[in-house]
Amino acid sequence: MIYPVSGGDTAGPALSATGSGGHAIIIGTSSGTIGSVCYSPTSEGPGIRMSPTSVGPDGSSVFPPLPPPPPPPPGYGGLGTVDESDMQDGPEYEEEEVVFPLSAPPTNQWYHGKLDRTIAEERLRQARTPGSYLIRESDRRPGSFVLSFLSMTSVVNHFRIIAMCGDYYIGGRRFSSLSDLIGYYSFVSCLLKGEKLLSPPVEDRRRVRAILPYTKVPETDEISFLKGDMFIVHNELDDGWMWVTNVRTEEQGLIVEDLVEEVGREEDPHEGKVVNNQCAFSLPYLVGQVSSFLVRPSDNTPGDYSLFFRTNENIQRFKICPTPNNQYMMGGRYYNSVDDIIEHYKKEQIVEGYNLKDAVSVQQQEQVLSDLVDGKEIYNTIRRKTKDAFYKNIVKKGYLLFNKGKGKRWKNLYFILEGNDAQLIYFESEKRATKPKGLIDLSVCSVYGVHDSLFGRPNCFQVVIQHFSEEQYIFYFAGETPEQAQDWMKCLQTFCSNLRKPTQPTPNKRLRQVSSLVLYVEEAHKLPVKHFTNPYCNIYLNSVQVAKTHPREGQNPVFTEEFIFDDLSSEINRFEISLSNKTKKSKESDILFMRCQLSRLQKGQMIDEWFPLSSHVPLKGIEPGSLRVRARYSMEKIMPEEEYSEFKELILLKEFHVIYALAHVCGQDRTLLASILLRIFRHEKTEAPLLRTLNDREINMEDEATTLFRATTLASTLMEQYMKATATPFVHHALKDTILKIMESKQSCELNPSKLEKNEDVNLNLAHLLNILSELVEKIFMAAEILPPTLRYIYGCLQKSVQQKWPTNTTMRTRVVSGFVFLRLICPAILNPRMFNIIADPPSATAGRTLTLIAKSVQNLANLVEFGAKEPYMEGVNPFIKNNKHRMIMFLDELGVGYLFPFLLRHRWKSLATCRQTCGSSVPMSRSDVNMRVLHRMSLTSLKLQSTLGQTCPVTLQPCMRSVSLTQTISAP
Repeated sequence: MIYPVSGGDTAGPALSATGSGGHAIIIGTSSGTIGSVCYSPTSEGPGIRMSPTSVGPDGSSVFPPLPPPPPPPPGYGGLGTVDESDMQDGPEYEEEEVVFPLSAPPTNQWYHGKLDRTIAEERLRQARTPGSYLIRESDRRPGSFVLSFLSMTSVVNHFRIIAMCGDYYIGGRRFSSLSDLIGYYSFVSCLLKGEKLLSPPVEDRRRVRAILPYTKVPETDEISFLKGDMFIVHNELDDGWMWVTNVRTEEQGLIVEDLVEEVGREEDPHEGKVVNNQCAFSLPYLVGQVSSFLVRPSDNTPGDYSLFFRTNENIQRFKICPTPNNQYMMGGRYYNSVDDIIEHYKKEQIVEGYNLKDAVSVQQQEQVLSDLVDGKEIYNTIRRKTKDAFYKNIVKKGYLLFNKGKGKRWKNLYFILEGNDAQLIYFESEKRATKPKGLIDLSVCSVYGVHDSLFGRPNCFQVVIQHFSEEQYIFYFAGETPEQAQDWMKCLQTFCSNLRKPTQPTPNKRLRQVSSLVLYVEEAHKLPVKHFTNPYCNIYLNSVQVAKTHPREGQNPVFTEEFIFDDLSSEINRFEISLSNKTKKSKESDILFMRCQLSRLQKGQMIDEWFPLSSHVPLKGIEPGSLRVRARYSMEKIMPEEEYSEFKELILLKEFHVIYALAHVCGQDRTLLASILLRIFRHEKTEAPLLRTLNDREINMEDEATTLFRATTLASTLMEQYMKATATPFVHHALKDTILKIMESKQSCELNPSKLEKNEDVNLNLAHLLNILSELVEKIFMAAEILPPTLRYIYGCLQKSVQQKWPTNTTMRTRVVSGFVFLRLICPAILNPRMFNIIADPPSATAGRTLTLIAKSVQNLANLVEFGAKEPYMEGVNPFIKNNKHRMIMFLDELGVGYLFPFLLRHRWKSLATCRQTCGSSVPMSRSDVNMRVLHRMSLTSLKLQSTLGQTCPVTLQPCMRSVSLTQTISAP
């Protein structure tokens, strides 16, 4: 079923005959129907390609579609195929083929050529038969087609069809021919709810012929051909390139128009074939004498002509323009024919001292074009194909990881965001960015963020093809960095506004309203024993999954997990949490669920409730249990950035009193506070003094060296986030090659006797583990120089501070750096390489266990501790730890050596300029107004809490209180 969108042919259709993204429609099952389509609980995914050609009802070949697909293999019965994919987490599933009959009437019954909207509607209304349809070439968008359909309500609906490189896209679905599209919506799926194509109410394809042979350039979309080959033109690109099908070889690809001639058009008495200007200039020199001439159709302005004339010095060109009264104009004079022009200038001088004499004959021109150095003169004029020649308005382009559905593999593809038609087009690579691998019509889409928990990797987002029904397709994307993902999301949202609800206007146009949701999934109570052994929660916004919790055990699981969703779209009006059971099966269905409308939540107030659960499956009298959720939904007005300038200055003050106050009361908002502070200080290039000062404060407040930085504080959270933001190249350089080898290896490293397989050789496993450890540790030691200078400066500051605090503890300078570099950076990357974009897909059970043992061994080496009685099976690693202790100490000590900047040691805030020089390049701060608004809110909370506790605000915070009060007044509606 397709929903038309008002606004003419340019509106994109939305598909809704299928269910959630990534499943396959299967004809003949009995699990459910949509319209007259039977489908299984798993329904077909997006971007499906219908590939075979069509046959008529009697089994004979029909009139060729427009443009024709390659012929089917012998014995093929005219069936279409779709890909089947799975929506669930787990290993990669093999794609299966499901067959559909896609027979369609002959093309000349339903294709009406170029037709405007009004005439199409007249033809359909004259038919007076609901279900009547026709396909026409769009008069508003040349090169695209429109399916016009008369519904049962006597309304004519128009659906845009995008033609690209021989494929046809309608919504998110791809067909190989218009005949397959007609067949699909005639027999398989509904076009509108309960309505299919029933009865149709001239073929006009451009054909060209090769005048010279050509050999393609490797690694491009060009095709090779012979002189005389015939082509059907599908698309005309920039720079004289065309996407065609070679009729002889049935190969599709790029050719240049300079090497072909038109076929089947009227011949003009003066032209022969159209050639480019350079060839026309050359012909009089090659075969003519002085004063020879020729007349050709204009290469630049179709319909006009060019007269080329040879003098002693050069070739001159004159333009001849036909007029509406059937005359011809040249040089301001009017003539009844081109012959009259030639006769006139045979008698009169065309340029000083010259008259027209002998014409270059058509035979001479043909001989030159076919024999001249194998056409070298033409080949030399071919302009190499420029990248993205298909696309007129490229808003953004680049590589992203792409996934068509959970359970599918991530692929690194090249994307182009085309602005004119609101299309996201993707390709195998940038080099082959001509014929797309797929296309997403953004005019019927929405963009949602994806929490790291959903795929176990950061920087993900999703594009949802959302309809007026409950069905949807989902495409997942992942960027290399948070900035890249945010930038793509922002660009895509600009073109995904078709289905969005209008934002509520604010009285003050300088204010912007931003919504956010914070969810704490706390615990569940009395879950049904039959259905739950390892329950976990899936979090949805408007029925679109955005996050999930870790599995827990038992019927009363405690999750205690936080999820923050900032800058929500105005269309989001509810959240849902479902409970599933983690099993070894590939599919894990939602069993219980709760739903909460955001309108229920008092804006800005945290609720803490037990929500009764409802069931997706029959429980036969068993109570479904309940789920405790804490939630806060806020809608805040964001002022222009300049309104926060005074408050920002207070945040950046060298005494850091405001930050200390925020750290004191931030509680569970510590992660959010750290991320915002880091954005602000990195943007100002002053992160080094911030991190050093907070770390020194932690060291001064700690009495026991053994517990330093063990607790999660604002300082440790800032350090962890900063390392992850700046040291990813170091992590990739040190770990990636070895981890990829682990992913590919089937050799186990298991040493635990309780987990060994029968007859498994533990000595072979230990040798394999030690080999991996040796390779990995060596690469870590050799990668020290890749760490950013600012980070190494901070490590040096840590070493100096702990030496001053505990001068007799000789290992403290080593352990303080180890606690950050290994405990909070390297070992987490080994345990979960997807979170650092080292791998795209989950590791196998064997690889996952190997990574765990590697991380355990590396952490013990970094702690300078050998394995003991708690894990006796790991004692085989102890000789490796002993042999590498000294090298580890040298590595950690040297990380801070040479990066103790004297001017910062003597004068910590001597000047902002020197501080910024130390911190390196500035980082763009996205949504800076939102960042300042969140800090503003936290400051209000801090001051209100101090007031509630009866504490007096320090003198140094008085300016902050005045600033907060001022901004609070400004932000009031």
